[in-house]
Amino acid sequence: MPNSCWITGASSGIGRSTALCFAKNGYTVFATARSSKELDILVKKSSSLSFKGKIIALPLDVTVSKEVLNGIKFIQKECQNLDFIILNAGTYIKEDSKYATIESTKHVIDLNYIAVLNHIISLQPYISTLNIKQIAVVSSMAAWRGMPMSAAYSSTKAAIKTAIESFEIDYSNTGVRFRILYPGFVKTPLTDKNDFKMPFLMDVEKAAATIYKKLLYSDKFEVSFPIIFAVIMRIITMLPWPIYKRLMVRKMKK
Repeated sequence: MPNSCWITGASSGIGRSTALCFAKNGYTVFATARSSKELDILVKKSSSLSFKGKIIALPLDVTVSKEVLNGIKFIQKECQNLDFIILNAGTYIKEDSKYATIESTKHVIDLNYIAVLNHIISLQPYISTLNIKQIAVVSSMAAWRGMPMSAAYSSTKAAIKTAIESFEIDYSNTGVRFRILYPGFVKTPLTDKNDFKMPFLMDVEKAAATIYKKLLYSDKFEVSFPIIFAVIMRIITMLPWPIYKRLMVRKMKK
């Protein structure tokens, strides 16, 4: 049977490039996003490049439980070995905490946290039948500490980080592995909205290639990239609170 994977948030950014990377390397990729139009463009692009694998469009809203379950049932009919699941769908809203709204906060929580857990929980009865080997979740270095203008984003990425740690512990006596990905700044439609200089900004194709290589050839539970920026961020986020706060406030004033 051909190798297969399922990638959410595949219509743009990291998800799109990662889908193309896996298809290029011979995988059948089930690509999920809300936009059928964007998925069709992705399928046509992969076909025109004559990849070893192929991309199958699987349009659905990751925040709707019934649609997620229907997507799982569709995949079950199409393949017997779902090697990788990459839960990448997410969003970022730049928002000063002083003016945060319930609506925007709930939107970020639903997409970045609830939707991820909904996928994993819905997949539980299918893990053995689909022979799932790895479930990787895209978090962010913003999960490591509260960032300016990112209360909802940082907290959801931190929440999913600790949830995946728990899943990896609880599933340690099974055949499925959980992995967590911490990208830094990657050039995508989301980061294009930023109005500040992004250190170590990474090309999205390079980020996708890193994800592919790490999932296939590394056993590390946590994967951070680019590595130099990850080291710098680890040091910064380990600073005592008064120093960290002063640094972040200074950054906001620039």
